[in-house]
Amino acid sequence: MCGRDTLFATWAQVRAFSQPLPVLTPEAEPEPTWNRAPTQRGWAIVAHEDGGEAHEMRWGLLPPWAKDTKLAYSTINARLESVAEKPAFRSAWKQRRALIPSTGYYEWMQLDAKTKQPHFIHLDGAPVMFYAGLWERRSDDADNELLTYSVITRAADQTVETVHDRMPLILPPTVFADWLHGTADEAMEIAQSVPSAPLVFHKVDRAVGNVRNHGPELIEPLVQ
Repeated sequence: MCGRDTLFATWAQVRAFSQPLPVLTPEAEPEPTWNRAPTQRGWAIVAHEDGGEAHEMRWGLLPPWAKDTKLAYSTINARLESVAEKPAFRSAWKQRRALIPSTGYYEWMQLDAKTKQPHFIHLDGAPVMFYAGLWERRSDDADNELLTYSVITRAADQTVETVHDRMPLILPPTVFADWLHGTADEAMEIAQSVPSAPLVFHKVDRAVGNVRNHGPELIEPLVQ
């Protein structure tokens, strides 16, 4: 976790639910994403003046020293327990923390040795939630600027542990400013003390397992 997520919120919703942190967003609305997979494009909110600013980035953090982009497949997530020490993440942890807006994510419950059941997990009563994240800036193969991000994960709480043992670290708006602008020590204190988010989930069709499938039908409750 987290290996698939969604974002079909508007920028107005992102700004409203990020308060009291002011967030600069593009004029054009984000294209709805119903089945975002690693190395695809997503959005990350980074520190900007006293608030934040949304930038489009590629999912899968690439530190400047990475020789190629293959590392991105193993850096889509950063475990909270080791994020401050892992070579791929420790520089970003100190200086480049982010907020990743999401409408919800998918997780697969292991039913037996051969069968997994996907679930859609989202915030109860709000159209958008914000994962704790990290971001990096480097050049791509064509010497253009490449922005990448990673989602920080933690041990699952009681709400979702029946589905999976890991979950994204979800932050409440009251800590957004300190998360983006504070020190690494302050960020760790935030990460270890924030309350569990009010999440709910339901089973969805296995079609979500194919990255080529997109559309609102993917989050519909499975009818059995």
